[in-house]
Amino acid sequence: MANENNENTLDAEQNRQTYDAVMRVAGSIGVPFSLALTMFFTNLVLANGIGLSIVAAVITYLAVFFIVKAFFSH
Repeated sequence: MANENNENTLDAEQNRQTYDAVMRVAGSIGVPFSLALTMFFTNLVLANGIGLSIVAAVITYLAVFFIVKAFFSH
C-alpha cells in the first residue's frame, strides 16, 4: 500500500514537471511564433510586400512574447 502512494506522488510530480515544461515552451515559442506567422501571411495576402511582412512578423513576435511573459507566467 505504501508503495502505491509513493508511485502516485512521483506521478503527480512528473505530471507537474511536464505541465510546466509544456507551458514554458508554448508561452515562449508556440504562441508568439504562431501569431507572427499569421501576421506574416496576412500581410503577404494583402500584398504589402515581403519586407513589410517580415517586419510585421518580427514586431508581432516580440510584442506577443513580452505580453505572454508579463501576464501569463505562473
